[in-house]
Amino acid sequence: IPSPTEKTTRTTTPVTTSPSTVPPCFEEKCYWSRWYDVSYPGSGYNDGDFDTIENIKNSGYKVCNNRKEVECRAVRFPNTPYPLLEQHITCNTEEGLKCYNKDQLPPICYNYELRFKCCMNIAVPCKTTPEILTTTTQPPITVTTTTSTPEPVTLSLQTKHKTTTEYTVEPKTDYIHTRITSKPPTQTEKQTTTTTVMTSTTTKTTPY
Repeated sequence: IPSPTEKTTRTTTPVTTSPSTVPPCFEEKCYWSRWYDVSYPGSGYNDGDFDTIENIKNSGYKVCNNRKEVECRAVRFPNTPYPLLEQHITCNTEEGLKCYNKDQLPPICYNYELRFKCCMNIAVPCKTTPEILTTTTQPPITVTTTTSTPEPVTLSLQTKHKTTTEYTVEPKTDYIHTRITSKPPTQTEKQTTTTTVMTSTTTKTTPY
C-alpha cells in the first residue's frame, strides 16, 4: 500500500511600486506695464483727466488682470510724486486714474499718466530634489512541505499449538527541519515456543 503524502505550496505575489507624481513649483513673476495716457484734461468745471482702465481698453490697449501696484505721475513733472503737486486725484489698481477740475485749486488738472505692476505665476523647476521611487519586483517564492506516513509493522507470535497473536507497532518518525527521515520497517519477528511432554511408563510385573 503506498504511503500517503501531503504537499503544501505557498506562493508570494510580486510587489510593484510606481513613482509618484511630483507637483510642479510656481514662482511669481512681475513686470511694469507701459505708461498709459489716453485722456487730456478739458477746461470746463466738470472736465478733468480720466485715464481709467475702461478708457485705456477702449483706446485699444491691453491691461493685465492681476494688477499688484500702480504708479501715477504728471507728464510735466515725471520725477515728482503726485501727492507733492497738491492735487486731489484717484489713482488705484481697480479704477485707474481720475482727476476732476472742480476738485483742484486752481481749477484745472494736470495731464497725468499711469502704469501698472502686473504679476503672474510661472511654473519653474523645484528647488528641492524630489524623492525618486523605483520599481521593484520580487520573484514568487514557493515553499513545499512533504509529509510521508510509513507503513505499520505487524509482529506475529506463533506457538506449537498454532496459536497466533498479532499486534501492531507504529514506527517512530524523526523530523529534522523540513526533511523527514523514517526508520526502516522492522522485520517481522517470529517466536516459536515448543512444548515437550515427557511421558513416563511404569510396568508392574506380577509373578505367576
